[in-house]
Amino acid sequence: MEVGLHVPQVGPFARREVIERFARAAEDAGFDGLWVFDHVVIRKEQGSAYPYSPDGRLGFRPTLDFLEPLTLLAFLAAVTNRIRLGTSVLVLPMRHPVLHAKILATIDHLSGGRLILGGGVGWWKEEFQVLGVPFERRGKRTEEWLQLVRALWTEEWVQFRGEFYECVDWTCNPKPANGSIPIWLGGESEGQLRRVGRYADGWLATAKSLPDLEARFALARETARQHGRDPDALVLALEGAGVIGPDSMEAAAQQLEALARRGVRHAICLIDPRAYHQAEEVIARFGRDYLPGLHRAPARS
Repeated sequence: MEVGLHVPQVGPFARREVIERFARAAEDAGFDGLWVFDHVVIRKEQGSAYPYSPDGRLGFRPTLDFLEPLTLLAFLAAVTNRIRLGTSVLVLPMRHPVLHAKILATIDHLSGGRLILGGGVGWWKEEFQVLGVPFERRGKRTEEWLQLVRALWTEEWVQFRGEFYECVDWTCNPKPANGSIPIWLGGESEGQLRRVGRYADGWLATAKSLPDLEARFALARETARQHGRDPDALVLALEGAGVIGPDSMEAAAQQLEALARRGVRHAICLIDPRAYHQAEEVIARFGRDYLPGLHRAPARS
């Protein structure tokens, strides 16, 4: 199993010197990924309910600093050498595919092929509105988005005509370092799981899906099979896999081992925010005492 960490991105710890130390500590300790999440602006009155919290709230004050995820990944690429870099998740239909194919390929190029694009269809209608992007039919827009960025990453001259986007006789360089960028789609709906099977390289599940994780992933795998793709090539990853703190390392490791037995191949964890002042020590201890065993724990396919 691989284990990744969310980097400090929101609030008083979202500072250059803190993030740099955090990222280098994670790489030195043997962690496998550094992860960021996505919002562009925060609304005074939230409006739409956040689907991943019991009360529908985001869980942080809207006036806190919130670093833009792709800019942050570019910074992380510059201060690390090995660890993978990912979005969990980038709201795809809220961002233009041609521009973001270029941005993402550039980050991947400069990082030496370490980028993972975790993507979702989005939930916050008001954020789409302030950016001037339609919220309706965002699932279908996402499908075109995925096809177009793949074409820009892999074809010399793109010939793409869709309902929402058109890109004919354009090229985008540099290409990603490894031929393309892995795409892991987040979301639990049946439609999104079918998109995983048809268009993506993996499913980025959340703890919300734990009760029926295997059955949901089976739908993605079956869809891949129906479209002539290899279902065994799909990665099962999990956002919110655990919280690692000074007094919760053993429990977190046991939780991650249980997830590996259920087929999770990349687990994304948080360092307990209450321990951010000692994050480097916590990261080093977990890396020394628990991470080697988790790396040896094979994820069941």
